[in-house]
Amino acid sequence: MPRDWSRYWRSPRPGLEAMHAHFERHTYHRHSHETYSFGVTDAGVQAFTCRGGGHRSTAGMVLAFNPDEPHDGRAGDELGFTYRIVHLAPELVAGALSDAAGRPVGLPLFPDPVVHDPVLATALRRLHAALLGGAPRCSATSCSMPPSAPWPAAPRPPAPGGAVGSRPPAGRPSSSRGRPRRCGRTTGPT
Repeated sequence: MPRDWSRYWRSPRPGLEAMHAHFERHTYHRHSHETYSFGVTDAGVQAFTCRGGGHRSTAGMVLAFNPDEPHDGRAGDELGFTYRIVHLAPELVAGALSDAAGRPVGLPLFPDPVVHDPVLATALRRLHAALLGGAPRCSATSCSMPPSAPWPAAPRPPAPGGAVGSRPPAGRPSSSRGRPRRCGRTTGPT
């Protein structure tokens, strides 16, 4: 029996979200985010289509999606995959880069959606752990969290085919022209 689960955290301030999940059956239909999305595959094989081609991410590989970049996602085999992802608003990225450079700089565009970089993967895991430390673990039917864990917003009820507290599955394209549905808005709780 598949055991899809997710832990989701959203900052009380707009522009920063994180999720840790394991999916065997859950599928993300084509969608995009207004944010940069940086993830690490912890286990298994994550398969997705992005930038006109098929990609696979295995344990230790980094995912790098630019804002508004259409992609989908699914398990690459019957065992599923476990991954963690952080969504950062472009304003946060611009501010961090400008602070580091000591002057305003332009926003980067990442050329490859999958990168093998163990140092970056470790840094993303540390950031993710710091953000998601107290978020509940959720399945399709329940959420549980440590008694002392803070939760910035109540978990969402289950979406059809989705997990409690996860982003709702994106569904079909939003128009007959096949444009991706946008999800993961970081302008506040939905």
